[in-house]
Formats: sequence, structure tokens, C-alpha cells
Amino acid sequence: MKTNKILLFAALAFFMAGCYNDFDTPAPAKIWTDEDMQLEGLQPITIKEVKDKFISSEYFGSLENTGSNNSWSDTKTVKLGAPISAVEAEFETDPGNLKFWKEAAGYYIKGKVISTDSQGNIYKSLYIDDGTAAIELKLCGTLYTTFDVNLDTFDSMWVYVKLKDFYLGNYRMMLSLGDAPSNALNAGLRDRYYANSNFESPDLWCSLTNPAYNRVLPGEPCKLDATNVKEVDASNYSQLGRDDYGRLMRFKGVKIRYANITYQDEERDAEGNIVRDAEGNIVWGGEQTAPSFGTNNDPFPNWIVTDSGSPVFGKWFYWAYSRDNASLYGAVLMTLNDSASGSADPGVYSIRTSGYARFAMQPVPRHGTVGNVLGIYSIYSTRLNQYAQYQITVNRIEDLEFPEESLLSQEWIDHNTPDASYNPPVKDGSGEYDE
Repeated sequence: MKTNKILLFAALAFFMAGCYNDFDTPAPAKIWTDEDMQLEGLQPITIKEVKDKFISSEYFGSLENTGSNNSWSDTKTVKLGAPISAVEAEFETDPGNLKFWKEAAGYYIKGKVISTDSQGNIYKSLYIDDGTAAIELKLCGTLYTTFDVNLDTFDSMWVYVKLKDFYLGNYRMMLSLGDAPSNALNAGLRDRYYANSNFESPDLWCSLTNPAYNRVLPGEPCKLDATNVKEVDASNYSQLGRDDYGRLMRFKGVKIRYANITYQDEERDAEGNIVRDAEGNIVWGGEQTAPSFGTNNDPFPNWIVTDSGSPVFGKWFYWAYSRDNASLYGAVLMTLNDSASGSADPGVYSIRTSGYARFAMQPVPRHGTVGNVLGIYSIYSTRLNQYAQYQITVNRIEDLEFPEESLLSQEWIDHNTPDASYNPPVKDGSGEYDE
């Protein structure tokens, strides 16, 4: 997939040795502090204040209709700082999709690490939270070796971000900080537009050879607390709102919900044991059909192909699809609201897993299983309507806390997966056909 940056023209050597250690003369990584920021003449600002600037009346006024990303006309970006190219200068005199917040060049944010790319479900992204809000940093390379978090003990670290020359962009109502806006051809050879992009080289955000770009900086160790990890259950799920997008949340007592699929469970005896015939084969019960859910009758759990025109879904009982050199996202519904009838209803969430995650081909729980999920809360929509989807991205397989006995067996999966689900419409036999 070829990506073209339209606003920033820079070519820097890829920096492999890490942000703060020279290969020949290794040294301890510097631990950055508030005092370091002050010495550079920078003032603190909260993550919420940064995100609120995007939706303020002087900029775009709302998250809705600013993240459709179908063309440059509906792809909106706030540049944090002054123009740095002739192309950007043209936007300054005739503002439209790209607007400038010049004062932001004098600010920094700091937040605690709440994500890890150690298991591959989060890729080239770092999420930080300062207690007021959280935001995604679109970076590159392996991040957890420098910016790590222990989600068992909640040991974390502060991260400092100098805002100068970052781009604050909206994709499907999710704000992030990254490099310049870009467009790319997806696997279906259609243009995709991004209000910002991932940095292509660590030199652009942490570099010894270009110290002016040292702007995503590791700070002191810290602990995640209740202001950084929100607990959500049946009593408070309806209170989630815009300020919660991007935050780490523990969803307690969620129920796995299948939808729009037909399946068979194993027959059980009075003690609950699986019944087998004389040859040892499972005896299957009658067909069950999971109730309809949503307006499009998409199956859940599923894999999804998005780059073949209209999205294509397949019944899939693993967390994601990863086989024959093809990697597809998977989605599993979980609910805190039994009366919900669609994805936009409060209390309905899709656990979304990348086909590149280390746990992509692990089995999902049975329909109706109750458990807990720790993950990043997000929305995927252009506006708050019936098609909005609330999604959960987990960092690790350990954060999907369901009873081991609830996980589907290989026999169950083989029996209930249709042949068509093993042959998604992947055009060239490889690649990830998603975002």
C-alpha cells in the first residue's frame, strides 16, 4: 500500500537503535520531567483541552461530519503550530479542511501509557491518558520497549508530547495526534483519506540525529488509577460520552451475544457432559438461530472484508482471521444491555481484533457467556445515528476475562463454520483488507 503525504515533505533515515541510546555508546534513557519542559519554554495543557479545540466554534464545531474521510472535502485537520510549507501557507490564507492553532507550538501534554503493542492488536499507536481524557499518538516501530505498561499491576509511565507540528485529525469521530494528512490506495485500489498519518520514521518524533524532533518523550514511572481506568457495568454504561473515546475501561459483567447466525451446540447429559456416539463423535442438538441484531443483519461473531466494494462478512468463531497469508479483522458482540437491538444502542460494544494479533486465531466464548473485558473504548461512525458502532480494542488476550470452559472447542468450530467462511474475497491472497 502506497501512502502519499500531501503536506509534509521530509525524508529522514530510519532510526533503528532506539530513541536515546547510541549503538556504540549505550547510555541510560533520559527521564523527562515537567522542569525539562519549562526549561524549553513550554506550558502544560490537558489532553481534553487539546481535543476540545477541534470541536470549538473557531475550528470545526463538532466531531460529527468531520471524519467521513471519503474525500479531502470531508477530511478535517488542525495543525498544531504554524505552516511549514508553501502548501500549508495556502491553507492559512484560505482556511478550509486544514486549520492552524499556532499557539499550540508553545504547549505540551503529558499522559500515562494505557496501551501496549506487545501482542500486535495495537499497531504503531500509543494511547496516553492524563485523567481528563485520552488520545492516540500515531507513531511507528515497536513502541512497548520504550513506552510500556503492565496491565496486571497497572504500573505505567508518564509520556511527554511537545505539540509543535503535530496534526490533530479525526477519523470516524476518533481524534488522534500524528503526522501530516495523507491519502493511500487500499487493497481494492480505492483512495482512502486520512486527516493525519503515522510517522514513517522514529527520526520524526524521537531522534538523536535530529534533536529538534525529540517530542514524544518517556517520563517517570507512575501508576494507573481510577482516573485512568474507568469501570463500566450495568449501572453506569449509559453515562459514557464523547470525552471517554480513547480511554482504557474495564467492562464488568458483559455478555457475549451472537447475532444473525444459525448454529448447533453439543448434546449434554444430566451431569452436563458432552454426549458422544459409539464412534466417539459428538451428538449435536437442534439448530439454534441467534436473534436478529442491527439494520444490516450482519453475522456476529465475524470477520470483515471492507475493501471489496460493499463490506463482506463471514461467520467466524475466532477473535480474528489469520490464515493463508490473509489477515482480517474480527468482531465479537458484547452487551451490558439485554434489550439493545442495534450497534448504536448504549451498552452494546464490538470487540475488534486485528488478524495480526498474536491471539487472532484463539476461539471466542459461547453465546451468553458473562465475563469482563479491559480495553480501549472508541467509536466508529461519521455521526451519532443508528449506524454508529462502539468498539473495544484489547491490548492482550489476558484482558478478555471469560471462563476457560466457555471457550469454543475446535470440534464445535469445525462443525459450525461454513465452507465459505474459509474463503474470504481476498484479491491477491495476501494483505489486510481493513483500515
